[in-house]
Amino acid sequence: MDNKILNDKLFEAFASSSDNVYVYVTDLQNGLSRWSKNSVEYFNFPDEYMTNVLPFLQENIHPEDQEGYFSDLAEVLSGKRDRHSYQYRLKNRYGEYVWIECKGSVIRENGVPVIFAGLMTRLDNQNKYDSVTGLPTIFDFYNYDFKGKNGFLLLIGIDQFRKVVSNYGYHVGDRVLVEFAKKIRKLCEPDARLYRMSGDEFLVITENISSETLQEFFECIKDSAGEIELEDSRKIHLSVTAGASAFPADGTEKEELLSNAEHSLEYSKSTRRGELLIFSKTIADSQMRLQKLREELKQSIRDNFKGFTLYFQPIVDGERNRIIGCEALLRWKGETIKDSYPGEFIKILEDDGNIIPVGRWVMEQAVKQQSIWNREYPGIIVSFNVSYQQFVADRFIENLMDAVTKYGVDPSSMIVELTESCKVEKSEELAEIFRKLKDEGYKVALDDFGTAYASLEMLRNLPASIIKIEHSFVRELADPGHDVDYVIIDSLLAMCRKLKCNAIVEGVESAKVADMIKDLDTTMLQGYYYSKPVPREEFEKMLESQK
Repeated sequence: MDNKILNDKLFEAFASSSDNVYVYVTDLQNGLSRWSKNSVEYFNFPDEYMTNVLPFLQENIHPEDQEGYFSDLAEVLSGKRDRHSYQYRLKNRYGEYVWIECKGSVIRENGVPVIFAGLMTRLDNQNKYDSVTGLPTIFDFYNYDFKGKNGFLLLIGIDQFRKVVSNYGYHVGDRVLVEFAKKIRKLCEPDARLYRMSGDEFLVITENISSETLQEFFECIKDSAGEIELEDSRKIHLSVTAGASAFPADGTEKEELLSNAEHSLEYSKSTRRGELLIFSKTIADSQMRLQKLREELKQSIRDNFKGFTLYFQPIVDGERNRIIGCEALLRWKGETIKDSYPGEFIKILEDDGNIIPVGRWVMEQAVKQQSIWNREYPGIIVSFNVSYQQFVADRFIENLMDAVTKYGVDPSSMIVELTESCKVEKSEELAEIFRKLKDEGYKVALDDFGTAYASLEMLRNLPASIIKIEHSFVRELADPGHDVDYVIIDSLLAMCRKLKCNAIVEGVESAKVADMIKDLDTTMLQGYYYSKPVPREEFEKMLESQK
């Protein structure tokens, strides 16, 4: 080799400075790269010198990390950024994936990249112990040897831990985690191993126990950790949910076992909160559907929102028994998954952050539809849902105003609903957005009022113009034993009148319930008694019938 860069003595000095740091340098003119000897030994690189390293990396970087790694690398080499920095998993000589932090820089001559050099640092020897609880972390977990052993990975999650932090602050949240860890650690002695995972999750490795014993162990955790007492004698009540995977039955690789435990915990939280579920075919099938659903949703968005459509549910003036507006509700049908319901696919959109572009599409379609209907049915009101993520996203108000201007819509004919799924973290910021919308003439509603996060506290902090009383108070109002619901609705409507706030009562499913609600002096009603959400054509037939 006569390449001075690749044979530089300084490279050799850096390359031998640490067992856990690996040095590389690439001559971008000819594709020749050099890798420190310790990387060749530990990661099984074919040679210290390579003419094309990309096929090796594609084969050995974890499949879930490849897209992000090569995307980051491409931005650096194309000149969009000067520095490469990415964490990913790379397979070592033993066939195990280990976490790597790769950093590099490009040297350019006359704007052309000529040299790319940097360091890869193994993370499995860093952060072995959690700074809050003192427990071993995932990096220590990766050193655990599963060969020839049998048992379970038990992944425990604290339910609604975010509310603890919201109510008491981060300091108290940390103290709760510390005390929670102490309680579990005692239960784990002397054989089980306990790790602190991310956020509110803890991992336990148990060996040589049955599923029945594992269930008993989880019940002990629930009982012991159900009440946390702080130094100032305050007591905080917790509930926990868990998922587990068995080794070697559910896998022999660490990543596979951990992934299956995570799937089990996620499935348990969504279907049987407060319980332990062990990985099974049902959970595997559910996760396969979830992954397929996630992929199809992303493809639908890329294909100009193909498969997405709006259904419309009438909002009725009870006094005149006439439709005065509707709520636009999102529906979706994929290429292969054709039975996904809103509660399923909207949660995925929110988790992936795709609710923002989809929400923008819903907003524009709702505004566009109002402009079309207003020419034929003057004064029709259209309501659409907006998640908290959308409200605080960049340019939300500007995008709404652009759509209203584009289609020539009167802002007063639009209702913007804050959905019940929101988790408000910045109420002052959201309140300011509400005020701006009202100043521009829009109606702003709190959806599903009386449950979840749509509470009296939100009404106090957010200047809403409409509240929508949640259907669970209304649906069975005419049945015996629901006197309390009647009192609640009556009180909420009276409160709205005093606050000069309009109300829409949801969940009206019978003539008897409709009559009872009308007697409480409200006019705007919504529910299956009038109509389920229907396609645009069917809603237009309803409007035609009352001309």
